[in-house]
Amino acid sequence: MNSQIENQKTTGKRLRAWRKSIPLKLMELSHLIKVSQGSLSDLENDKSLPSATTLANLSIYTDLNIYWLLNGRGPVNRKLVPGIDKSTEQSDLYEDFMFMMQDRKLKGVVEKVIAIYKSGDAKKKAQFHGFLSALS
Repeated sequence: MNSQIENQKTTGKRLRAWRKSIPLKLMELSHLIKVSQGSLSDLENDKSLPSATTLANLSIYTDLNIYWLLNGRGPVNRKLVPGIDKSTEQSDLYEDFMFMMQDRKLKGVVEKVIAIYKSGDAKKKAQFHGFLSALS
């Protein structure tokens, strides 16, 4: 990437510079990441900041480095993991998950499970796997 893209000062300017470097039209990117053209325009003009859903969709559907987008540090693009298929099935699973996370009670339970899993030892992780396997 050239320094004109990398040296942008704001999130919106970085997003616009990245989009134009691809090149993608505003309507193409808005369709890809499932936001309105007006919302994307507002982001690029620094009238708003991207939502968690918008950031997640940028991460899922593009190779844009979200860390760079938000703070201007690191590489502009991230390396995509070979073999990951961005199939309809995966995007449907993501959309279902995002819908379910709107339930505050469920979101709290999921966050607690993730925290316990992250801080747990091998035995605790195995218990989680066993419990979840028994449910399916």
